[in-house]
Amino acid sequence: MEWALLTPVLILVLLIVVQFAMVFHARHVALAAAQAGARVARTQPVGADWEGPAVAKAAGDVDKIGPQLLSGRQVTPLQGADERGIEVSGNAVRVIPFMTFRVSQRSQGPIECFRPDVGAGTACQGAGP
Repeated sequence: MEWALLTPVLILVLLIVVQFAMVFHARHVALAAAQAGARVARTQPVGADWEGPAVAKAAGDVDKIGPQLLSGRQVTPLQGADERGIEVSGNAVRVIPFMTFRVSQRSQGPIECFRPDVGAGTACQGAGP
């Protein structure tokens, strides 16, 4: 009799643990893809088309590492004054029904270019918002 009451609780706990693992793994995949895309974005020359190669790299990494892990995947390029980056977001695999777990990770950093050590030479030439 006790097992009849305890079994549904144990199954629910098991589902919660598996769901947590899937969300955590999806976050890790999204972060790895965002970092790879940001590396490509940061190394592209100022004034060149950097969004296309960076977005393609991030999307390709998600497809390679965990193609079924993020549904509704979105890869967004980010740019600041002297920074570039990528944001990868999507919905993690759902183990618990009727719940959606949104995952979003971003990585950005300074544009890799020559910055002269004279005057106010802190920005890359041609860099802009």
